[in-house]
Amino acid sequence: MTITKNTSFFIRHKRVCILLLVLLSGVIACVGLFTMASDTVQLNPEVDTRPKVSARTISPIDYQTTLRLSGVFKPAEQTDIAFELSGKVASLHPNFVVGGIVKQGDLLATLDPFDYKTQVLEKQASFALAQAHLSEELAKAEVAKKEWANRAHIPALALREPQVASARAQLKAAKASLSLAEKNLSRTQYFAPYDALIAARSIGLGQVISKGEMLGQIVNLSYGEIHIPIAGFEQPFIPALPANNVQVHSDNVQRQGILTRHTGQFNDVTRMAYYIVKVDDPYALNSQEAPLYFGQFLAVNIPGKILKNVIKVPQEWIKNQTLWLLNTDGTLVKNSVTVVREEYGFALLNAPTGINHQIVTQLPEYPQSGMQVKRWPHDTQLAERGDKQ
Repeated sequence: MTITKNTSFFIRHKRVCILLLVLLSGVIACVGLFTMASDTVQLNPEVDTRPKVSARTISPIDYQTTLRLSGVFKPAEQTDIAFELSGKVASLHPNFVVGGIVKQGDLLATLDPFDYKTQVLEKQASFALAQAHLSEELAKAEVAKKEWANRAHIPALALREPQVASARAQLKAAKASLSLAEKNLSRTQYFAPYDALIAARSIGLGQVISKGEMLGQIVNLSYGEIHIPIAGFEQPFIPALPANNVQVHSDNVQRQGILTRHTGQFNDVTRMAYYIVKVDDPYALNSQEAPLYFGQFLAVNIPGKILKNVIKVPQEWIKNQTLWLLNTDGTLVKNSVTVVREEYGFALLNAPTGINHQIVTQLPEYPQSGMQVKRWPHDTQLAERGDKQ
């Protein structure tokens, strides 16, 4: 009986020890878990949810506008040529053909001069007779003067004064007739009045023509004109006339021109005004430049008026006449703008005054006025088209 009690006590004591060991192991495990948790778990930092934007400083400039236009190149002067006399065509210049080019002073055509040389000879003879007749009357007048020297009252007829006056008049008439005959003889030759392109020819060698009959048509090659239409919205930017440094080009040809004048007319359909650009020596007769040709369609770049204190931004930055700005406190500002001019994909705006905003170059998806935003850490400016990157 004693052995049984001792055994029971021992068993109970053993169970208590085991429970205590289990309890101690649990406590140790909990402490270890808490220790590990305290070493690994960290609190999440506060998340910045502001959308990111790119922006750049507003930089006002003075901008030289350019009017990009085009027009047809036309002759500035055309002449219908004709003889002032009738006669038979005796010779023609080798270049007197359509498309030929002649220099100023070149002999284009001649008439048979025989009849007009004969007239000159006749008038020379008449002039010589008139001179002789005047000399005779002067001699007679001298003799009469001596004969009537002792008379108190000498009549003019006795001194042959009327006869001398008549002889002088006959000499003047003969001289005028001779001058006209010589002039007509010179008119049998037609010289080019300027460097010219033969645009038309209507006579042939040996043809008998009448006075004033058209020989052909020539075009002045000293200069030409480009007639360019300019729309109403471009006209405020036209510079003061005349304007130099106008660029005229077609394909690989580039020349200089001068914007000279307004034609004084508007197209009744398009309501465009027409202006004239002058180009000297278009066919390059006196230079090594590439020629331009009449009838050619040419592009023209005219340096327009200078816009003062404007900002230049890509057109896509402007939506519904609105340009977004970045305030100094990091908020978006919706700014209404008026586009002064658009060129080459850019818009020119009057620079805002009295503010320190920046232009937003890259907006968040749904921008709102007053929205808090932040700039990119390394705010890379968007390269404008045409800028070197």
